[in-house]
Amino acid sequence: MWTLLGPASAQVYKWVDEKGITHYGERAPQGRNAREVEQRLANPGPVPGKAAQPSWQDKELEFRGRRVEAEQAEAKQKQQEATKRLACNQARDRLAQAKAARRWYRLDEKGERVYQGEEEQRASIAQLEQLIAQRCR
Repeated sequence: MWTLLGPASAQVYKWVDEKGITHYGERAPQGRNAREVEQRLANPGPVPGKAAQPSWQDKELEFRGRRVEAEQAEAKQKQQEATKRLACNQARDRLAQAKAARRWYRLDEKGERVYQGEEEQRASIAQLEQLIAQRCR
């Protein structure tokens, strides 16, 4: 059985007593000048001094924001690790080439080859090994 319920609207009356205090009630008092009050349904605002609870939509937005930040931080970390691996591999390749080379040279201002001696080669290899130790941790 279906029943249609209308809005529950009781009459509300407002009056002021002999002490000047305003009263509200469902029935007008005998012998008093009471008037009917228009009822308005409204959502009461937040209680002053008390923080409003966030809605589920606000919580969802906050959660999504944290998730995006975490994903961005993870992507940044992966990019940094890839860059570090690349620098390590490049340094290892340069060391392998340096050890395989018979004679080392560099180009001077004129673009001519200036060959390094054995001591300079050992110093360059030591520098590359230090570079690998720093980049390949």
